[in-house]
Amino acid sequence: MTTFSATRWPLSAAQQGIWSAQQLEPDSPAHTVAEYVDISGPLRLPEFEAAAYQAVAEAETLHTRFVEDGGQVWQQLLPAESWRLGLIDVSGHGDPVGAALDWMRTDLARPVDLTRGPLFGQALFALSPNRFLWYHRAHHLALDGFGLFLLNRRVSELYSALVSGTGTGGEPFDPLRPVFEQDSAYLGSRGHERDQRFWTQRFADAPIPVTLAGRGAPAGALPLRRSTALSPSVMDGWTDAAQRCGTSWATVVTATVATYLRHITGAGEVVLGLPRLCRRRSLSLNVPCSAANVVPLRVRTPPGAGLHELSRAVADEVLAVWPHERYRSEWLRAELHPDTPTRRLHGPVVSVNPIGYELSFGGHRGTARPLSRGAVDDLSITVQGGDIGTGPRVDLEANPALYSADDLTVHMRALLDLLDTAADC
Repeated sequence: MTTFSATRWPLSAAQQGIWSAQQLEPDSPAHTVAEYVDISGPLRLPEFEAAAYQAVAEAETLHTRFVEDGGQVWQQLLPAESWRLGLIDVSGHGDPVGAALDWMRTDLARPVDLTRGPLFGQALFALSPNRFLWYHRAHHLALDGFGLFLLNRRVSELYSALVSGTGTGGEPFDPLRPVFEQDSAYLGSRGHERDQRFWTQRFADAPIPVTLAGRGAPAGALPLRRSTALSPSVMDGWTDAAQRCGTSWATVVTATVATYLRHITGAGEVVLGLPRLCRRRSLSLNVPCSAANVVPLRVRTPPGAGLHELSRAVADEVLAVWPHERYRSEWLRAELHPDTPTRRLHGPVVSVNPIGYELSFGGHRGTARPLSRGAVDDLSITVQGGDIGTGPRVDLEANPALYSADDLTVHMRALLDLLDTAADC
């Protein structure tokens, strides 16, 4: 049983895989998660700074450092450090949004020193008196996508409370240590053994995943990225198709990606990567940290199968793997391929977030826009559901060692065409 001190403990299962990948490319900035929040309305800067500083102070994960001692990697919790929220006025620029995004991309390209820190950075860009972009990033060891969401929500709560003069801004973040103790207790438990048995049996034949690139390469650089906003009518079509298929629209979209892989590669089976939050029945629901896992999803794609049949196959497979999502894909990969533990388990990662979320900063709308979701080994396809009156958004991220910018443009166009026809399921 691992012994935890008050301020030092081993890496979690999720962190171990990220740490190992980072050591292969120590100076790579690829293992960074980042986004910006587009705030429509005036901001009271002192109150926003106070909200950001308090939220960061509460998020213990942002104040850890990583050290190797006795052949093991440890994270050390330090007192909340002083840091500065960059306040950058780009309102006089000819293209203020472009100037802000260029600054963010330059910042994202900087490697993070995991032993000295800081593990995060933030900046607030003034585009005009009535529009701001709040940018924040963190190393994936500290935060995953849900962790970024928690930080967004907390800052919006605190800011709204400060400008209204009422309330305390809700509950602070919970402490980090119990999350890691719960993670450690899973190892060697009956649940862990059951999950291990499930995955090793399901992948006993060690299938070779197909990809659009047809080859593999390490994720050593920031991914290439393309984003497209779709009309609300597209979502209506997906919803109608899902009703006819007896599934969710998220399942229809995932099946459409499987169809595209079959069309390009001719494969009779594809293995997609399915991101999971891994916070179900977890102490981490109010703790910014890194807990997500990507599980392999096997989908048979015989030549004659239509979208209706593939949607049902995806739904059945998701239902089967869902109870076993805590078992790390890195563990399964090492068990199936002990001589080549870096071999891929799946092809493209498909993440469908059915519900968009809006933030309120003192009554002013804030919309989160992702910049980086961490390292991309091959291709990542994210579909974000729209809010009321807006359509969904499709984001593609690709390993630049495998895909060119032109490749990404071609795949985006083809996928959008196929997603448009999904309404005919």
